[in-house]
Amino acid sequence: MIRYFTAAFLIITTAISCNTTNEKKNNTESSAVPDYTKLEQASWLLGNWENISEDGAATENWKKENDSTFKAESFIIAEEDTVFYEKVTLQLRKDTLDFVVSTRNQNEAPVSFRLVNSNEKTLVFENPQHDFPTKITYNKIGADSIYAEISGTVNGSERKEGFPFKKSAP
Repeated sequence: MIRYFTAAFLIITTAISCNTTNEKKNNTESSAVPDYTKLEQASWLLGNWENISEDGAATENWKKENDSTFKAESFIIAEEDTVFYEKVTLQLRKDTLDFVVSTRNQNEAPVSFRLVNSNEKTLVFENPQHDFPTKITYNKIGADSIYAEISGTVNGSERKEGFPFKKSAP
């Protein structure tokens, strides 16, 4: 009888040990090193970008903060006044890339857009729950030019705004 209990105890202990080992392995796999290729694919954003028009000077300055984060300041100056200002964080979180925007005098909290499509020349971020924009797109035109576009629906009508930028000196 004791032999059966000992055998049963050893079988149960072995099963629990194997299960614990598998759980540790699964936890290690789920907290594995993020795939940095999504952020690396966006590295062409880094630098200073500018668009000067009769409406003012639009500027975006992108910097690499660390291996999983790019940060930018974006602003428009018209007649020596800053008429628009926002901070952007491009944050790699596990296997997703989020475009998080904090705009001065808009929204109570930062708004996050998830990367839904990308390649070496295009980044597309979406947040269908946001009022406007619901989509933010960056296109690399060349080594010294990009085109940013925000789009979505306003009062039942599609609306798009484009922002061509040229690389400027730091």
